[in-house]
Amino acid sequence: MIIYLKAGGQLRAMLKPDVDHYTRRIEIEGEKTIREILKDISLDPAFVALVYVDGKMIDLSFKPSHGQTITLQPPVSGG
Repeated sequence: MIIYLKAGGQLRAMLKPDVDHYTRRIEIEGEKTIREILKDISLDPAFVALVYVDGKMIDLSFKPSHGQTITLQPPVSGG
């Protein structure tokens, strides 16, 4: 199964996009949660504050379907 992860800011650098400037194509076997997928690609889920699919906020226990695009939002920080 193939899914797409998108991210901006510092999270984008950790994601290591390969489709475009913000998106990484991920191939997974079987059903996995977003948390498991992030760990598989060596991205610590602690760096992800919010996750969106089809404009709806979901949690890290969501299991994506083939072809879905998941948007990852880093924690907000100020300075």
